[in-house]
Amino acid sequence: MNFVGLIVVVLLWVTVVWRGFKVWRKGHDRTLWWAFLGLAIMMTLRLPAGKALDQALGIIDFSYLLKHLFGGILASGALLAFLRKVSGSPDGPMVRRRRIALSGATALVMSMLFFAELQPYETPVIFADPVASYAFVVYTLLFLGYLTASLLEGMRVCWRWGDNSSGRSLGRGLRIVGIGLAAGVLYAVMRAATVTTRVHGNGVFPGDVDDYLCTAFLLAALVLIVVGTSLPALDALQVWRKKRAALLQLRPLWLDLTKAIPSARLQTPRSAVAERLDPRDVHHRLYRRGIEIRDAALTLSGYATLDILDAAELHVEERGLFGTQAAVAVEACWLAAARQAKLSGAQPDNMTEHQPAGGGRDLRSEVVALLLLSDAYHSQIVRDFLDADHRTMEKQA
Repeated sequence: MNFVGLIVVVLLWVTVVWRGFKVWRKGHDRTLWWAFLGLAIMMTLRLPAGKALDQALGIIDFSYLLKHLFGGILASGALLAFLRKVSGSPDGPMVRRRRIALSGATALVMSMLFFAELQPYETPVIFADPVASYAFVVYTLLFLGYLTASLLEGMRVCWRWGDNSSGRSLGRGLRIVGIGLAAGVLYAVMRAATVTTRVHGNGVFPGDVDDYLCTAFLLAALVLIVVGTSLPALDALQVWRKKRAALLQLRPLWLDLTKAIPSARLQTPRSAVAERLDPRDVHHRLYRRGIEIRDAALTLSGYATLDILDAAELHVEERGLFGTQAAVAVEACWLAAARQAKLSGAQPDNMTEHQPAGGGRDLRSEVVALLLLSDAYHSQIVRDFLDADHRTMEKQA
């Protein structure tokens, strides 16, 4: 179990650091971060680091108290507050104050029992002193009672709202967290039974089976909670992936149009490799790219003469296109011809601002329209139109 426990500790601290950057830098809700911090500290104190802390402070088994305060009181309370918030039923001010008061009172009583009766015993030999052993049972049942109440409430929230959540990943995540909380309840029940039966016996099962079962339930609970609370991030990752794909797909169109109208660009273009490897601010970059494409197209519309527009419409009509597909193809044709005219040194002679064939009031619909325009712009229809336009110019010359 030591190796598995170490893996869980690493997983918890990675989660703490990863979520810490997001919630502290952007000012998001921090309840889940506090929950994972408490769990990470608790599991770290189960390692030799806990004994090292006891020796450094000179307080026998002080790490035992700390892991319960952080992992049981802090983590369970914060996780419950998070679950109630994501389910759409956050605690009101009165409930929050009552919950904090209960947590503080439980932590205070546990600390008083620890320092009054459980010192200077180490946990494995505490049952040799009758008074200390009963104090230990009270301490343990108090802690496990608080923990079980929080876990059961969390399970109720997860199972109630798992099927009514706004996203599939959130719903699956809540159900996985609910299973993890159920494993936590099994840990609490098993731990309570082990401690109470060891006052006058050897535990529920012979040997170290009780401890192995408790540890297995605890590790299962932690892994499932980490997985379940991280699952909704897949929705955000999926949105990020789609926006990044759109950003890269629009790059050739953006480069073509802004090469002709450099003033539409806010910054100098980076290399394709640098842009592909940069995962930052994808939403802002995509938003900016759409604006710059539209600004360049608006300027280029001044170079799209009436002859170019008529020729584009006739060219598309001859290809048998109609509706939105035809309108987008016409826009792509005159954009390509206007770009060539601008790069060849022509002067704008059309004062009419051509409206885009598609678009929308939000980024999503605008990106869809721009992707359609990009596909049409790089299609064979536009290449044929440019070739025909070039031959016409040669004949006129």
